[in-house]
Amino acid sequence: MRNLLYLLFRYSALIVFLLFQFISLYLIVSFNKSQNEIWVNSSNIFSGKIQERAQKVEDFFTQQQLNDSLLRENAKLLETIINFRVFSEKNSFQTFESLDADSLRNYSLIPARVCSKTINLRNNFLTLCIGSEDGVDIGMGVISKDGVIGIVKRVSKKYSTVLMMTNGQSRISAMILGKGNHGNLIWTSNDTRSMTLVDVPKHAIIEVGDTIVTSGYSISFPPQIPIGKVSDFTIKGGSNNYDIAVDLDFDLSTIKTAYVIKFDKSEEKEILLNSDDE
Repeated sequence: MRNLLYLLFRYSALIVFLLFQFISLYLIVSFNKSQNEIWVNSSNIFSGKIQERAQKVEDFFTQQQLNDSLLRENAKLLETIINFRVFSEKNSFQTFESLDADSLRNYSLIPARVCSKTINLRNNFLTLCIGSEDGVDIGMGVISKDGVIGIVKRVSKKYSTVLMMTNGQSRISAMILGKGNHGNLIWTSNDTRSMTLVDVPKHAIIEVGDTIVTSGYSISFPPQIPIGKVSDFTIKGGSNNYDIAVDLDFDLSTIKTAYVIKFDKSEEKEILLNSDDE
């Protein structure tokens, strides 16, 4: 207590000076209109700056949660588009509208964040921050909101490795939209925006600008997931098939989020495909 009294006595002059300053400021602001307006305006600006900084701090901590929510919403929208497309192709879109959607949902999407990826290697891979605990399995297709990324190659409990389209071992069943001719999409160049569609017979009618999409013949992808556009096509001497150059619709190096495609009837279709191979 004595130390406190000593401190007050030592700085008493400063304390009295500050007290009179605050009283003077209060009187000036209270009884002068122009000074009052200046005070109100200045205090609003100051409080606004403080609130803006506080909001930025709050947004920083809630941004991840918001992004995850948007990712899940986008997954549901893409899921609806894919399933509607599949059933409308079978001329059953009216039953799709009238029946419970769950009864007609062949495909479901699992949203994921990209943990890491390689782009400029000959065999490029991508790692997703989800694994078997989230329902991911080997052989599932992976897409973005813009198109095809690749196929799940390895899975652990919390992570999964994706064999990207820009991998020398990748082969994706694709077709020319509206024409029905299909083949295998492979990566033969060093350009990460260019693929090659092979095994398309030479009697097919092809034009530059034709749209390339997934065929839906494999268990990894539903039909008509966008891939790219035809930029050129040739027939090598003595060959019965085209080599079709395909420019991808988007840049794989910019991918930050992805969606793993779960096909509910994959086991049944895989058994049937394997029996055909035998």
